[in-house]
Parts: sequence; C-alpha cells; structure tokens
Amino acid sequence: MKKEKQRILTRIQALLRQYGITAEKGLMLCGLSGGADSTALVLALQAMGFSVKALHCNFHLRGEESDRDEHFVRHFCNRHGIGLEVKHFDTAAEARLTGESIEMAARRLRYAWFAEVARHTAEAEGHQPHICVAHHADDNVETLLLNLIRGAGLHGLTGMRVVNECGIVRPLLETKRSEILHLLEDWGESYVNDSTNTDIHYRRNRIRHEVLPLLRQMNPSIDDTLQRTMQLLYKAETALRQANPEQAERYREWMSHGFSSTQIRQIEQGRNGAFAMAGGYILTRHGKEMLCEPCPPAIDDMPLHIGSQCCAGRTIRVSRMPWPATVDFHQKNVGVMDTGAIVGELYIRSVRSGDRFRPFGMRGTRLVSDYLTDRHRSRIEKMAALVVCDEKGILWLVGETIDQRAAVTDHTKKVLAITCSSE
Repeated sequence: MKKEKQRILTRIQALLRQYGITAEKGLMLCGLSGGADSTALVLALQAMGFSVKALHCNFHLRGEESDRDEHFVRHFCNRHGIGLEVKHFDTAAEARLTGESIEMAARRLRYAWFAEVARHTAEAEGHQPHICVAHHADDNVETLLLNLIRGAGLHGLTGMRVVNECGIVRPLLETKRSEILHLLEDWGESYVNDSTNTDIHYRRNRIRHEVLPLLRQMNPSIDDTLQRTMQLLYKAETALRQANPEQAERYREWMSHGFSSTQIRQIEQGRNGAFAMAGGYILTRHGKEMLCEPCPPAIDDMPLHIGSQCCAGRTIRVSRMPWPATVDFHQKNVGVMDTGAIVGELYIRSVRSGDRFRPFGMRGTRLVSDYLTDRHRSRIEKMAALVVCDEKGILWLVGETIDQRAAVTDHTKKVLAITCSSE
C-alpha cells in the first residue's frame, strides 16, 4: 500500500511540475469541503512539501449536515496544522436574487471568494498563491458525458484542464477516485459524505451511479478511452482557436471580468436568456449571440419633477404643455401622457417581478416581462428596463409604450412629455 501511495503522489507531483508548480513557489489555497477528494488533495499537497491553506464554504443548503461538514473541516485542519478560512453564504437567497440555479450561484460564490482570498494573500505576502480544487479523473469523465447529454459543441467535450484559463489548478485531474480512496486508507483518514451525492434526481449523480457502471460493463477501459477522447478533442479545439483569434479574445475578455470557462460554456450551450453574473458584469445568451455588459443598476422609486435630472446614466426631461403639442410622441424615447390620467406624484424605477400594465392599443393587461420577451429584448435590456409610475401604477414602459390609461384622447387638454435619452 505504501508503494502505491508513493506512486500516486509522485505522479501528482510530476503533473504539477509540468505547469511549473513546485513546493518552492508559494502557497496553495485549497477548497476543502471535507469530502474524500478535497481531504486527499490537502493531505497530498502537504505530504509533497507544499505550504497549504484550506478554504471552506458553508453554503447552508443541507441544514445540520452543512454545519457538520464545517465542524469536521475545522477539527481536521487543527489536527494537521493547516491554516483555514471559512465563509458562510446564504446561497438560496443569492439564487433567488439573481435568477440562477442553486448550483450556479454556489459555484459563482465559491470561486469569487477564492479569488478574493488569493488577491488579499498576494497583497499581504507579495506573491500570488495558487487556487486548487479537487476535481479528479472520474469527475472529468462525468463532465464529458454530462455535456454530451445536454448537447455541447467542441469545447464542451474537451473536459476540464489541469490549469484552466482562470489559473485554477486541479492537481488530482489525472488521479482516479479509487486511488484517492487508497491514499486516505493508507493515511488512516476519515472524511464526510454529502448526502446529495447519492440523489439520482441530479443528472450528474445518475451518470455516476447508473450510466457509467453500465458503460464499464460494456467496456472495462471506458474511463481511459474517454480520457483519450477528451485529449484528442482538446488538441482539435486548440488548433481551431488558433485559427479564430477573435473568439479567443472574447473568451479572454469575459474571463477578465471573473467568468469561468465552465460558466461561459454553460451559457453558450444553454437556452436563450441563460446568464451568469461576475465582477459587476452579466454574460448572457441572446439568440445566437453572447452578450457581456456591466450589470444595469437597480433604480428604486426616484421622484420625477418638471425639468431635467439624471437617472442611471440617462437624462430624464419632463415637460408640461397644452394639447395638441408639437412634441413627436411617436419617438420611442418620448412618453406623452394625458395629465388628467395621472394620480399623485410621478416616479421612475426599475421593472420588478410581477409588474403588469395595459400596453397602448391592447385590451387586456400583460406582464412587463412577457411584453419585453415578445419584443425579443435581451436579458440585459430587461434588467435595464425602467417604468414611470404614479400612485395607481405604470404609466410608461420607458422606450417601449405607454399604458392605455395614460393615452391622449379627444378630451385631452394638457399632456406631460417625458424624454429619456442616454447621457
């Protein structure tokens, strides 16, 4: 067993050296959940002479089990003299706020925090640490099959990299799960199990527990076969990217904002409107396009008055005038409404979930979100959408249409003209 352990450790060390990562070159920041993979990763790096600091995320998604994991990690690090930082997240609330899935929100929060710790460490110690995660060879095979089932382009079939475009290091990527368990057995180390890993309602778990065992019956060497397939596809993708530098530049730009290659891949392969947020930017798929822009600010009930004022990078001009008037109310950036229909004070705000109005010329009411979808507005445009309201509700969906209630009629004597233009 000891020879087997040394063989595995020597192979991991040699893999890291291929990327210029040695024990003499700084700190290793390791994601540590307390599971078998991350526990083995921390111990393996420590055994190879690396300086290691563990980072544990408590996402508060599994009740007492999440707190059990944190307790295990604290005790483990204390026993082995390993530095530890713990971060608590209200992941469910974050997912509700952004509209992401729980899994995507947790992934974004985790890697954003890892990057923050790395940045602070570099500032304090004068050298850049490596961020390490415990993905292994079995994970990579599962990722290939998962992307194949979802439907993927070439990039989605290349698997994960030992060092990805964001500098995340995966020292165990060529180590099998069975070898990881051998290491832990030799060290006499325990670990915790995530109960959700056996829930086959999750597609990855079904691949792990049902699809791969069947494939291994058909071909006992299927894992090695798929690993070679990913390597060949990666070589092909590299050649294509070299032939398409414009796309490669776009990837680099998105990653500079904090998006991971996994996020970009998921959005490219996702449904229309799929999105992620990082570093104050939103990346979304709109039809066949990928859009990346700063997240629009949320505007909360900003009062409007006669004259000019600024609002989220736009100039709002409000004028009162007799009707008929010379104003061209057919312009999209101009809202003209009957002053007799206005109740109380005017204000402008961002569109909210559940907002409903009666678009001009329509009989019934519509959700604002549905109205914008019907007009093929992107997710970014929807997030940036504003409405002018009074005490009774929406009067104007800015840049789109007024509410029927505010429409000019034969009895109109005065109108309010509101112009919204970019600064």
